[in-house]
Amino acid sequence: MKKIKHLIFLIALSSCGQYLGSVDPDYTPINEVTEIFANHKNNFNDLEVDIGNIIFPQSINPFLDINELNIEKIINTNKDSVICLTNDKIIVSKDKFIYLIHKNSQNNFEINLNLDKDEKLLHIFDYKNNIHILTNKSRLLLLENQNIIELANFDIFTNTIPIILDGKLIIFSVFEEIFEINLQKNSISKKDIINSNSGISIKSNIFEDEANLYYLFNSGTLLTFNKENFEFTENYILQDLNILTSLGLFKELVDTPFKYNNYLYFLDKSGKIASYNPLSSEIFWEVDLNNNILNYLFSNSGYLTILTLDEILILSNEGKIINSYAHNIDTPLFIFNIQKNIFLISKEGIKYINFKKKSEDIFYETKFTTNIEIYSQDQNIYIKDNKNLFKISE
Repeated sequence: MKKIKHLIFLIALSSCGQYLGSVDPDYTPINEVTEIFANHKNNFNDLEVDIGNIIFPQSINPFLDINELNIEKIINTNKDSVICLTNDKIIVSKDKFIYLIHKNSQNNFEINLNLDKDEKLLHIFDYKNNIHILTNKSRLLLLENQNIIELANFDIFTNTIPIILDGKLIIFSVFEEIFEINLQKNSISKKDIINSNSGISIKSNIFEDEANLYYLFNSGTLLTFNKENFEFTENYILQDLNILTSLGLFKELVDTPFKYNNYLYFLDKSGKIASYNPLSSEIFWEVDLNNNILNYLFSNSGYLTILTLDEILILSNEGKIINSYAHNIDTPLFIFNIQKNIFLISKEGIKYINFKKKSEDIFYETKFTTNIEIYSQDQNIYIKDNKNLFKISE
């Protein structure tokens, strides 16, 4: 397979941590599906698979010995807490405050943001080695030492995570307007208006290829931006897939579609998955798992690992289920990897999944809550839920 150069960055850590383009107005999709795999399990469940390195939804590949892992609680959080990692600090928001936690010392600080009653912190990011803060009122703040300095107040209500690249900040108003903030000049300009589809608000990732950025405004609206000029580009990619697919509508995506070998991978919460090339209108493969997709991992070898309510499945780059594990956990929440090892987070704690032995080992017992987020930096892994931030290290 041709190896495609790709980049990925996680919104929560944006800078803290084959051209698709638009579809021509006269474009007519052609229903040509090269391969469709029925929902069945192959007799490969004892097959040991080297899935490769995980690249989506984010690359987490610290060289940790899974037999020497430790986990510690860093700080209490809540469901709206925002995390940002820098070289020497962990920055955590909670309510109207941010907390600076120095990694190599005990010098920790609590800083009052002086937010309005209906104002909350939306995003923390690093720009030119300075920590910036964006609120839901589009107030742009600068953290300087232990002081908060207001850079601009644009008074635009927003509740979605912005896009950051090359000194530009793209924000989306609650009225579906697109604005561009110039971080060098601290100025703003209106760029466009979104014609959104129905969907729920989710904290999606931003994925990019050589020419475009891809972002879910909501679970049913896929946005594309040209990377050269940051122009919003109308696209009908999801609509065309829904015309061509034999599985029924993709209408509640789990995350932004990511690109591998010229195909965009669409994962619908209902269990539908499609590998689709919007340029050629070709569905390479599609499958319906008939089970809700909770979380996923995708490797540089094209293997897709899926967490459902009942199982963890590994699909090949042709959409075939080549391994599975029935986890029998009432409340599975999230999967993550350490090298090629898969860990499952649930409300019971963290378990290591051994696909070869079809077994699971308890790694850490605690009551995790929902809205799991995961970060990686300096050979450490950080896990946040609605109550705490944890660190996994050797």
